[in-house]
Amino acid sequence: MNKKAKRLAAAAALLAIAAFLIYFIVSAFLAAPGEAGSLFMALLAGIIALPLLAWLLLFCIRRMRSGCSADELLPREEKPGANAPGLENSEHSSP
Repeated sequence: MNKKAKRLAAAAALLAIAAFLIYFIVSAFLAAPGEAGSLFMALLAGIIALPLLAWLLLFCIRRMRSGCSADELLPREEKPGANAPGLENSEHSSP
């Protein structure tokens, strides 16, 4: 992943956060009294979510370009004895 794509994603996230802040300041003066709390929570969620989503996008792009598959990232673990014949009800049988 080159630095230009990372900088572009970071700049886009910063511009979106700046747009959120400008909208919040404008709506603080124009919103009805009961809407201020919900607008602040939406702003807070957006400020947290945007950088995380930008990082997730860059992470996924980096993984796809490196040729990793989902099986390499998330190996499946098999339970011991799950497929053994004759052990379907071994937990309930008496010794």
